[in-house]
Amino acid sequence: MIFDAVIGFRIEHVRYRNPDEFRVKRAPRVRSQNDIAVNISKLLNNVLEDYDQHFRPGFNTKTATKVYIDLFVNTMGPVADLAYTYSFNCYFRQKWTDERLHFSNIGTKSKQLSLSMAMLDKIWKPDTYFWNGAGSYVHQITTPNRLVRLEPDGTILYSSRITVNARCKMDMKRYPLDKQACRLIIGSYAYSSDEVQYIWRILDEDKGVKVNYETIADLPQFSLTGLKVYDPANITRDRNYSALEVQFYFDRHFGYFLMNFYVPCALIVLLCWVAFFTKREATAERIGIGITNVLTIVLISLDSKTDSPKTDSPTALDVYMWICYIAHLICMIEFTVNVPFTRKNRFMSMKHPKEYQKLERSRPTRKISHNESGRDDSSPSLNLETIRQENVGWRLYYWMSDRNITTDPFGVAQNSISRIDRLAVVVAPIAFVVTILIYYDFYVNRPFNFEFDNEFRVV
Repeated sequence: MIFDAVIGFRIEHVRYRNPDEFRVKRAPRVRSQNDIAVNISKLLNNVLEDYDQHFRPGFNTKTATKVYIDLFVNTMGPVADLAYTYSFNCYFRQKWTDERLHFSNIGTKSKQLSLSMAMLDKIWKPDTYFWNGAGSYVHQITTPNRLVRLEPDGTILYSSRITVNARCKMDMKRYPLDKQACRLIIGSYAYSSDEVQYIWRILDEDKGVKVNYETIADLPQFSLTGLKVYDPANITRDRNYSALEVQFYFDRHFGYFLMNFYVPCALIVLLCWVAFFTKREATAERIGIGITNVLTIVLISLDSKTDSPKTDSPTALDVYMWICYIAHLICMIEFTVNVPFTRKNRFMSMKHPKEYQKLERSRPTRKISHNESGRDDSSPSLNLETIRQENVGWRLYYWMSDRNITTDPFGVAQNSISRIDRLAVVVAPIAFVVTILIYYDFYVNRPFNFEFDNEFRVV
């Protein structure tokens, strides 16, 4: 009984003693967190009590408000050459100091305060926009991708994740062997350079703009080869405005155009040269080859125009197509020049019958004996017929089956190989190759000079 009483006393002692100690230990910590939250709310309310968001920092002085800008380009593209625009996804950060928002240390470990978007609507912020923008927006999924941080000295960091769609003045004279430089101009919409000045924010070794090349290595039509950040300058409109400029450099992928346009057109020109090796009596065959090749190039040219930008000057692809057109035109002219000489020799039998008979005797002829069963028989009772095969295929067959015949199997002895054909076989390929080399040197090896002449005049 005594033992049970002692045990019960200890249990009751623990039961009523420990909960009180636990509540006593936690109460001060909860009250301190609440006190900090209350202090921050009171601090922000006191800061904004006499704050006017319609006036910029230092509006009553002659000092301009300095806004520091930096970009982190996360993804690039697409580059739309048909619409003359390009787009990219980035983290756009702005930083400025507003002395009216300074506050003392409130006892937290962090020296910055992360503010809500409601607080952003109550303070002044620069009216930054893209001068050559064509439809940019802030990402809203799952919440608006924006943040605001306030430092004790009144410095504000405003960051947002946006997609920028900007106009790009492209020079299509070298398309598809072109390189493009696309500008991005950042400035104030209403404040002049005397009121707001934009400065690149230097991060590590990057001057204001950093690109994640790992995520933008493969673009559909272009490759991002680099960028150039320009020092702050003024843009003249109705007055001078402070502005920042960055240029992105793109190289177009050439493989698609090489396999679909350049190589097929070159092969068609090569097919036109094959006609130089045919007999010059085959005028219809030569003309047929030429017309077929021209129509094929026309179809390729029309197909190339469906996805190419509309320009008021010929592009490099147009010039290449015209080179192929001219090569076919030269072939057609060569065929036409050969026609009078072919007709002259074709009527040699009328003017020189003796010479023509000698040439006729040199033609390969065969004696074919056949009966109704289709088997050869030397019996005099069978019907023997001497057939001179005028078809080219039959002549070639008879000539190959009899090695003793050394005459021309095609029966063109009355027309020797044209000297014009011999000359064209050598001159045409050389002229075409030289023209292509000049074309390559003019459109590829010549350095690119990017000039911008538009409504944004940087001074």
